[in-house]
Amino acid sequence: MAIASAVAPMLRIKRSTQSGAKTMTAAYVAVYSESSTQPWIFGGAVVDLSNMLAGDIVNVRIRKMLAAGGAWLNIDELTYQNVQPVTHPAIYIQGLANFFGIEISMRQTAGALLTIDTEFIDAKRIGLP
Repeated sequence: MAIASAVAPMLRIKRSTQSGAKTMTAAYVAVYSESSTQPWIFGGAVVDLSNMLAGDIVNVRIRKMLAAGGAWLNIDELTYQNVQPVTHPAIYIQGLANFFGIEISMRQTAGALLTIDTEFIDAKRIGLP
């Protein structure tokens, strides 16, 4: 049985407008960067590496800011090489509760520069951008 409520949801989960095809470069470039003035949740990400070829190397870096205007803290840095397994060609980045900022950056250090599809999910309080 469904119950109607007049209370607005506290968080709006949505696909980030930063999702989409990302062209790799040799230097780290932020493919997702978000912050807020209120606590929010980075809901996770999927990065499709199915178009990697032999000799390709792609790095993915996940960083978090712990204080307003503070420095970025590396949470994880991952390296993917060569053709990815057919049964598991994409990576999933788990969600993080956050206040001051999350950044995901990528670079490609070997092989012809690829365009990689990404999807980012975030949840913010209603009324926040």
